[in-house]
Amino acid sequence: MIELKELSKEDIAHRAYELYTQRGSEPGKDVEDWVSAEKQLSAEPGFAQTRARAAQQDRN
Repeated sequence: MIELKELSKEDIAHRAYELYTQRGSEPGKDVEDWVSAEKQLSAEPGFAQTRARAAQQDRN
């Protein structure tokens, strides 16, 4: 069983920084790095999206 972990801003920031350094620390693409990090982490098993969880609770 996979333990679910909520996707936090800290998780996203850490991954966005990794992406930034991987592409040579070129400034000016912080939003693109953030969005990419969010998408990558959301797709990983074990991460629960807060919005998806809230929507599920609203339906119940």
